[in-house]
Amino acid sequence: MQPSEKLSLETQILITLACAVAYFYAYQLNAHYFEWLEFSQNVNWFYIPSGLRLLFVLVLTHMGALGITLGSIAINYIVGAPDAHVFNLGTALISGGSPYLARLIAIHLFQLNTWLNGLNGKTFFKITILFALTNALLHQIWFVCNGKTDQVITSGLVMAIGDWFGTVLVLACASCTIQVVKSLNKTKL
Repeated sequence: MQPSEKLSLETQILITLACAVAYFYAYQLNAHYFEWLEFSQNVNWFYIPSGLRLLFVLVLTHMGALGITLGSIAINYIVGAPDAHVFNLGTALISGGSPYLARLIAIHLFQLNTWLNGLNGKTFFKITILFALTNALLHQIWFVCNGKTDQVITSGLVMAIGDWFGTVLVLACASCTIQVVKSLNKTKL
């Protein structure tokens, strides 16, 4: 049984919306501070929202994926072309679906259970690489099919690197936060 199966529908909706809002604002933050690191449209050398994609999906599974999809829809319609419905929705589905796909592949490939018990640094490293490559590949295929790039290999490599850097930063921050909270809880006891 997944953790979400114990949550009420209202709680699941709130978590999904919180993920969407967090993802949307992470995109805004990344665009504001790291715009100068943009390689080409939708391809960055450093992409913090990518880390949220993987973190939310690893921890919250389908709620995280749906939240990312909703946040990406908002980003695509506000920042991108508001009349490019198929492109905007397809990009959003890839943004939410690629970390979910990477999670499923990781569970199978690294023999993890669905609760991801037993994760260690080595496995996390492998998952970040798997996610960065999966996400970049799916996005670049989508972009080339829609005439948004003709530099699939170069843009794909840059996107994978940027996704990986952003993912490692977010997961490292999340890990440090968890350690601090655990430490604070121990001192209270």
